[in-house]
Amino acid sequence: MQNSGVIVEDDSEHFSSASNNNPIQTSMPYFGVSKEICEHDYNQLKVPVFQCQWVNGNTGVHRDQMGFTLVDLNKVAYKEEPLIIAE
Repeated sequence: MQNSGVIVEDDSEHFSSASNNNPIQTSMPYFGVSKEICEHDYNQLKVPVFQCQWVNGNTGVHRDQMGFTLVDLNKVAYKEEPLIIAE
């Protein structure tokens, strides 16, 4: 079996309200599976890109009693943003 799982950590600043001037740093993981790997060729620069099927983080990701992350690949989300740059 081939492992084609993908996880992306998104670090960002959030405000609790429009009048709040103290942002908080948050990190949110996104889980998915790689469907295709492409290479964009810009003459001297080649950029590998993953096309992914992302999982809904609210309904498709859970932690079990042992602390393992369980990902339900049938709970698809974020269809409008399937691409990430390979790192």
